Amino acid sequence: MTTHTHGGGATTHPAEPAQPTAPAAAATGATAVAPPARHLRGVLIAVIALYLVAETALAPFLPQLFARLYAIDDTGATGYYLWICRIIGLAALPLWGLAARRWPAHRLVLTGLLASAACDLALGLAPTYTAFTALSAASVAANCSLLLAYPALIGEYSRHATEGQPDSDTARLAGIRAIVAVFHLASIAATATGAAVLALPEPRLGISAFALLDLLLAALLLRTLRHLPAPRPGHRAPHPAGRTAWLLLLASAALIGVAFDFAISVSRPFFTTHATELGTSTTVAAALFLLPSAAALATLPAARHCLGRYGATLLPASLAVTGAGLGVQYLADNLPVLAAGRVLFGLGLGLAQIAVELRMFRATGTAGPAFTAVETVRSAGLIAAPLAAAAAAGHDLGLPLGVAAAALLAAALLTLAFTRSRIRTTAPDPKDAHA
Repeated sequence: MTTHTHGGGATTHPAEPAQPTAPAAAATGATAVAPPARHLRGVLIAVIALYLVAETALAPFLPQLFARLYAIDDTGATGYYLWICRIIGLAALPLWGLAARRWPAHRLVLTGLLASAACDLALGLAPTYTAFTALSAASVAANCSLLLAYPALIGEYSRHATEGQPDSDTARLAGIRAIVAVFHLASIAATATGAAVLALPEPRLGISAFALLDLLLAALLLRTLRHLPAPRPGHRAPHPAGRTAWLLLLASAALIGVAFDFAISVSRPFFTTHATELGTSTTVAAALFLLPSAAALATLPAARHCLGRYGATLLPASLAVTGAGLGVQYLADNLPVLAAGRVLFGLGLGLAQIAVELRMFRATGTAGPAFTAVETVRSAGLIAAPLAAAAAAGHDLGLPLGVAAAALLAAALLTLAFTRSRIRTTAPDPKDAHA
């Protein structure tokens, strides 16, 4: 793939007719995106939602599933299964990223959907725990290709932007905001889906049913692509002030992403238990668990205004607010304070997710292996989260919240330090003013 932007402007791919400029589009009333392009966005969003649901739906119910299907009650079987799937995912993701250097992301996503359909169909027929684990690992490897729908979606939003700056944060914001909304809605849908599969008289049918969704999305994607011109290469991030500065930007995006993902993950496993210790019921604890998602969704309409007003300071500020919400939950000794901490956490979380993703795409662009390299580092960082949560909860059930707050504070400080270093390295030399 080759970069399709030079000096802030977009070059037109030979296979496509020239797009009207923003003023021309406004003059003709053609600011809306063409229907096939809107359809492609919808299909890509559906692919990402399927990825999120498929990856997490059965995770909370694996011990019960193994007990029903294979009469295995050993909790170590669940841990081994998750470990194998995580390792395979870490190995497969960068390979899909390398493949994206040679083939369009849309084609790789289509290939992954077809491979996932075959794996999911076979998964429901797995006769033993060993076969189930092996097929699950193959399914995870195939599903990693679906992550490429994310940069492809951001590329589509950037490509059809009418502001005249297709690679700006403003152009990316709409796509990222859509994905953040999908993330929170998918987390709710995944829990309901997993419970529904386990409630079936024959859970194998529910597992194999994912193959139908894979095939449906593959058919929709193929049909949509047939009505579109040949996809143009995605945008590769430019090297600001040279390769060293770009690598620093890439490393900071990965480190900030690791700290953010670690904090969110480490705060989750023992929250409901911590809430019940403060005197609430399991139902109320579950409602409190979902409260940040509702608060995060409420912040999304204000994301564009916040980005325009606060600019680069949105990332450290939102990380600090998110960390403060976690800190309030850690110090809470009653339910009203705990609920207030959950709301504050969610309000910061929605904006922080957007700011973290904007930082990542500013570093990686939407083409080539840089995106999957950062995602691989972020996924690797998640391996430590369950271990840290368990160790902290062994001392105090609320301590994982404190650990998460500290991780987000560290991420906010890292962001400020990197921003200052960039200002120093990109600021003009005063001597040049007198040259």
